Amino acid sequence: MLYLVFTIDGDWDEYFDRNLSEEERVPKVDVLTTLVQREIEMAKKILRGRFIHFVHTSSRARDFFIKEPFLELWKKLTRNGGDVGLHCHEDDPYNAYYYRDGSRMKNAITEKAEAFRKNDLNIQSYRSGFLGFSNKITEILEENDIYFDFSCEPERYLTHEGYIVSDWRGAPEYNYRLDYRDHRKEGSSKVWEIPVGTSRGKYLYFEKASLKDIENIALDLKQRSIDNKRDIAVSVLSHTYEFASQDRIKDIESKLTLLNKYGTFVGIKELDNILNRNS
Repeated sequence: MLYLVFTIDGDWDEYFDRNLSEEERVPKVDVLTTLVQREIEMAKKILRGRFIHFVHTSSRARDFFIKEPFLELWKKLTRNGGDVGLHCHEDDPYNAYYYRDGSRMKNAITEKAEAFRKNDLNIQSYRSGFLGFSNKITEILEENDIYFDFSCEPERYLTHEGYIVSDWRGAPEYNYRLDYRDHRKEGSSKVWEIPVGTSRGKYLYFEKASLKDIENIALDLKQRSIDNKRDIAVSVLSHTYEFASQDRIKDIESKLTLLNKYGTFVGIKELDNILNRNS
């Protein structure tokens, strides 16, 4: 069986634009609440509410999304069957990245996980900005009772001035437990890695894949689950800023509807049951 987890990284366009002033790169409440509401409505319509919104936190928006009116949106999302996860952008896009700084990552993840839980929102999943990762993060996630990571895009290798931002070369192409010493290998940690679905160099990354690409990947993954006689779980990646365009929303809906023909979309609770049943 092929299981799919639809994920939306809660980023906005201006965050990545270095040509804008610092003030212009800060998120705007009215704009972002509208986009998140569109996410929730679309997920309810297509996926019975099941998706993960990875809540952005960064130096430009450290606590922005852990206040009203966003807290009520996250609670609405979870009432509908969805989940919220952490999306730590410890970076200055295209200028500096800090994903290998264990102290900084620990502070960011721990502070935000605690803040959400104090507001009755249980954080069970994580994804780094730019899909950055380091071995230190595995233990940090465990310490915070976060047992699902979605940072892997198999074969991704991103560097900046000699600094390794993201290295997933050789990583498995579907669910596996992270190794403490090498996150690209299957190991004995408590953290499940749920990679972005991939086949032949294409990914279930909606911005970068055509409808035909999506179908080919789904067909291949489903066949692999049959050939290997095992359940396969992968993630599907989108972003909040895509919901600013009605054309993009229609495109996302079309791709999700297509994927529904080949796999089953699940939330964190269902995913936990499936993976632990098979482990």
